[in-house]
Amino acid sequence: MVTVIGGVVKDYEWGIIDGLAPWCGGATGRPQAELWFGAHPSGPSPVLSADAAALPHSADSVQCDANGVANRSPAVLHAASLLDATGVPLLVKLLAAAQPLSVQVHPRAKLADDWWEAQQAPGAEQILADANEKTELLVALSEFEAFVGWRPLAEAISILSGIPGARDAVRLLTLGDRPSAIRSLLALDDRTESVRLLPVAAKAAGLAPADCAAFEMVVRVYPGDRGALLTALLAHVSLSPGSAVFVPAGVPHSYIHGLGLEVMTTSDNVLRLGLTPKPIFVSEALDALDDTAVPQVIHVEIGEAIRPVGAPFEVRLVGARSAGNDADAQRSTDEGSTIGQSRGPRSSDSRDSAATGHLPTGRFRLCLAIEGSATVTTDDGTVSLGQGTAAVLVAAEPTATVSTTGLVALVLDRGASL
Repeated sequence: MVTVIGGVVKDYEWGIIDGLAPWCGGATGRPQAELWFGAHPSGPSPVLSADAAALPHSADSVQCDANGVANRSPAVLHAASLLDATGVPLLVKLLAAAQPLSVQVHPRAKLADDWWEAQQAPGAEQILADANEKTELLVALSEFEAFVGWRPLAEAISILSGIPGARDAVRLLTLGDRPSAIRSLLALDDRTESVRLLPVAAKAAGLAPADCAAFEMVVRVYPGDRGALLTALLAHVSLSPGSAVFVPAGVPHSYIHGLGLEVMTTSDNVLRLGLTPKPIFVSEALDALDDTAVPQVIHVEIGEAIRPVGAPFEVRLVGARSAGNDADAQRSTDEGSTIGQSRGPRSSDSRDSAATGHLPTGRFRLCLAIEGSATVTTDDGTVSLGQGTAAVLVAAEPTATVSTTGLVALVLDRGASL
């Protein structure tokens, strides 16, 4: 039977104040950075409805607070308790970034597995959150900016040449030694002055205004952070609503700002290099870099499948199409280019313009209601989704048909087509 779950809010400092209120139940007056839908132990989703016969007999379940700290709660059943974790290979999030996230990289599967095993030894440093690879896709729900992958080497050298303190890094980049250049930038003594010069150097190097504006945000938010200069090495990406960027494990990145849908393998492994007050792991992050892994920027229309090459999942945004909805969409674009915000009640005849999608059996599937409501129908019956809730189907459950007059995200473990 279809399981309906809610999200778990993470209130990281880089989040937008009340940025996820339309999906998480309301305003808190605090940053709302991520809303998790899945069974990862750092934030398993609460189960809102399920087949009573399938519920576990355990007296308690895991309740996680906004920081992912587990507490015991007998009153709330979570996806991690109801669903076999091996049957939930994906984690889906809504992300609301007001400022740049850390410069980070995620480990490949073998590296994650090896390091996870090593840190089980008594006294070992705890670096990873789990034993899994983290590969992810970010679908923009508003205008979204990010640093993803490597900037062309000549351009990075041109930027850093305008920063006197980065001379050694420029020399190392010229020799093709990027890891040593990263270590050099992280070791600078007078970081504040060097970071201050970053947008000036970018402008002098002839970069586009959007690139320079991104550097200005980095300097404003992280004026003395030793990882700020690393953004000069990263490619700047601008996404319009509906566009996506695929970030394989091993690719360095830092999301800058915007509202997005994230789909990833079930992992919370993050190796940070800077732009964060959290611990950084330079050697491990450099070891996790994979120059054979390449990000993919994907431009599609609403309703078209997003299938990155080599991704273990695929995604489709399905939205109702009618003259009224098109007008709403145009207004949304004019007023800030955002999809996914509630536009209020729809007229009774909006059912005529309902959009449908299918989730074929045989794979793990998830349907998230981003805007308005939706229904998910299988041979076992129909469940309704409100905005900010999701339906989960494991591989053994039958094919599902989804109908919405709003906007939904259909997520499928790779191996079948949406």
